[in-house]
Amino acid sequence: MNEELKLDITDGIALITLNRPDVLNSLSSTLIEGLGLAYRRCDEDDEVRVVVVTGAGKAFCAGADMSGGGSTFDGAAQSVEVNSCPLSMQAWELRKPVIAACNGHAIGAGLGVAMQADMRVFANEGKYGFLQSRRGVVADFAMEFVLPRLVGFERAFELLVRAPRLSGEEAVAWGLAGRCVASENVLDTALEIARDISVNCAPLPVGLHKQLLWRGLGMQLGELADLESRALNHTMSTADAVEGGMAYFERRPAQWTASINEDWPAWLKN
Repeated sequence: MNEELKLDITDGIALITLNRPDVLNSLSSTLIEGLGLAYRRCDEDDEVRVVVVTGAGKAFCAGADMSGGGSTFDGAAQSVEVNSCPLSMQAWELRKPVIAACNGHAIGAGLGVAMQADMRVFANEGKYGFLQSRRGVVADFAMEFVLPRLVGFERAFELLVRAPRLSGEEAVAWGLAGRCVASENVLDTALEIARDISVNCAPLPVGLHKQLLWRGLGMQLGELADLESRALNHTMSTADAVEGGMAYFERRPAQWTASINEDWPAWLKN
């Protein structure tokens, strides 16, 4: 990776840490590049079963790097057009669960990074909001697609247009995260969830569930049901389908053998 991002892999869990604590982990080009590369490495490594993203210090991510002052969003000063989804691999493209452990504030693009994940743990003390409207620009990380599907149109509209700042408890009430805890417990909570998935759930159906859920957001019911049937039959043909039942019957931990990279169905490739 690079000095602005740490990647540690232990017992099936990849911990990605945004590492610019002196500027509240605001997004630099180096950090954006590193995060995309880290996601791709995690997707390609069968030792990784779950990914947890967190921030060093007191914040998760304060959004865009504003060190350029008034010229930060000056389109006339840009030599190339900006991609609103700047990561080389988006979190939803991974075939592994991604959990955002938002240990503190997540603002603007920083909250976009978290909302691209599959699950989120927020800090009670944190502030969360898409403040781009208050900075004169449009939100990024495909939030106009993601937010209405997670929280409904009216709340998504207010989050992006009025751009309020929410506490952790308010953000959970609005549907932006599944849970909030004290800031010092955020990472442990996320790792506990990750550990449960890593130890007890078969990697291949976990990855297929994730892809079906994300793809289903833009599909018709019948089309999604057809893909689900193909995925079900694919997993039933693997040794893990037998192992899961036997492990339950014998009251022992399952020994999963199917591989995300070796056994992923060709018809579901990006």
